[in-house]
Amino acid sequence: GADVALVGDATTLAPVARELTDRAGRALAVDATLTDRDALGDALGETAEAFGQLVGAVVHTAMTPIAYETVAFEDVDDERWETVWEGTMRAALAVLQASFGVMHGIGGRIVFVTPTVSMSGAAGLVPYTTAVEGQRLLAKSAARQWGPDGITVNCLAVAPEQVPIGVASAATSLAAPALGGPGDPEHDLGPLVAFLLSDAGHFVSGTTLGADGGVWMG
Repeated sequence: GADVALVGDATTLAPVARELTDRAGRALAVDATLTDRDALGDALGETAEAFGQLVGAVVHTAMTPIAYETVAFEDVDDERWETVWEGTMRAALAVLQASFGVMHGIGGRIVFVTPTVSMSGAAGLVPYTTAVEGQRLLAKSAARQWGPDGITVNCLAVAPEQVPIGVASAATSLAAPALGGPGDPEHDLGPLVAFLLSDAGHFVSGTTLGADGGVWMG
């Protein structure tokens, strides 16, 4: 039932926007550099104008593709670290700040998607797992500061199979998923995001909601 703007590379996102529209929703792709707070602010303003209503919820899932490349810990160089760690954290900070700019005074919901490998660790993916864990720290700090403004900030921790890193749930746990698999994005994960973005989730903030089928229980 939500109007959805997909923000990032509009050319890449346009087919997804069309798919959402075909499924009886309203969606558009908006071009913006995710590390540029001002550009993101403009994108949220364009979204509000297009839909005729204020932006009340933001979900951040983007990650630079190089982050998914496997590299031995000892071979991580400065350039890769800067691209993955700095790029991820700058984007997360920009998304949070731009979201606050449109939610301040009216409240809102922010959700980061943070795969559970940030908590378990994963061989060969040090910059990626470190950056995702950094996002969780940012989310908690933002949740504490913006709670009085009626803004919630949470993380959804999904199974490693939900991102193209080549890591299976079995590699991060001594047990198989309690619910038999990593979950379906539409039917298993989508409703949880919808809950966190809804009025029903108004009293949940600063938390990481595990949605990996029962793999990570730490």
